[in-house]
Amino acid sequence: MNYDDPLYPTDKPGIYHLAPIPVFMRVFDDHALHDEVFELGMRRLTEAQKRMGQELPERYDEERQSRYVPREALQDRWVEHTEYNPIGSRYHVPPNDFLSMDHPSVKKLRERVELSLYELLDGIGASHARRARITESWVQYYAPFDGRGHQKHNHCRWSAEEEPAMAFVGGYYLSDGEPIADHPYSGTLCFHLRGMTHFFRPKKGMLMIWPYDLVHSVKPFYGKSHRCVINFNIQPADAPIDKLRRMVAVARGS
Repeated sequence: MNYDDPLYPTDKPGIYHLAPIPVFMRVFDDHALHDEVFELGMRRLTEAQKRMGQELPERYDEERQSRYVPREALQDRWVEHTEYNPIGSRYHVPPNDFLSMDHPSVKKLRERVELSLYELLDGIGASHARRARITESWVQYYAPFDGRGHQKHNHCRWSAEEEPAMAFVGGYYLSDGEPIADHPYSGTLCFHLRGMTHFFRPKKGMLMIWPYDLVHSVKPFYGKSHRCVINFNIQPADAPIDKLRRMVAVARGS
């Protein structure tokens, strides 16, 4: 099935179906706040932390590989009763957990992210106690001339034991980096499903939240200034795993 537009509106404000997966998207216009947090990250983070989550192929995550013990020896062929398999590579990137920073402006963004998750959960009919847990977060600064992006991946874990009770993924854009006009795909966020690629051009103040198993990528970025996004993993703290997965499946129409 082909779609002309990746987002289809529902009767809930801010809730869309991504062919037809439920996705939250809203653009906030209080850019003085976005600029303040942008400058805060530029001052406080190391150059390596600013690149967290981007493709850094010169170094693998040696620390994780050194302590990782496989559940069992992998066979040449096998079947798993799950659709929550990991996609992507594990390159070394130091964490920064930016949204946990003790700063009033960062706290305001964190609360906005949590409230947006509640809107998404309400939109798909999921009961919750308005308690969210941001398990990981990282702010990324894509330099104007480096051409960095991120290959196809989702936020599934590498073994069933590591899977979260329920999780969504999000991106909050502090700057679009003024992508150059003759590179139409520069820095676009892409979702990959049903053999199609769905493109989103980031805008300053744009917040998106989607299910954690949805495959996505970022096209190489070329622009006039730094493209900046806060990415995060978030989950309702009170939601049972089976119930919430069933709700997402119902919302998807599966």
